Amino acid sequence: MGVVLFLLLLGLPIIEIVVFVQAGATIGWLNVILATIFTALAGTAIIRWQGFAALQNLRDAMGSGKAPVEPVVDGVFLLVTAPLMMTPGFVTDAIGFLLLVPPVRHSIARMALSRLKQAMDKGQVTIIRP
Repeated sequence: MGVVLFLLLLGLPIIEIVVFVQAGATIGWLNVILATIFTALAGTAIIRWQGFAALQNLRDAMGSGKAPVEPVVDGVFLLVTAPLMMTPGFVTDAIGFLLLVPPVRHSIARMALSRLKQAMDKGQVTIIRP
């Protein structure tokens, strides 16, 4: 896991620089800067809107006595998405915008939960209870 994180932290900036240079050569440096600012502003507005919606869904679920699983998952993904959207770059923005699509993040959450369950069934992960 540490190697993957290291390669991601090293590789992502390099990929962003390559994309910036190619985009600058294609559409011009000023358009690249304007597009970067626009995606950051648009992403921030969408995160804020979806964050308030997730908070309202959390309140509704808790008020009705239901387990607030979906609003919590949405909140966690929005916390992950925010730094991606604030980081200048088209690749991080693309990943961030993908995570802003509820069906995409719910699919990722289901996949992660399935893998966690498989690891627990194999005895690779144990849950410590207080």
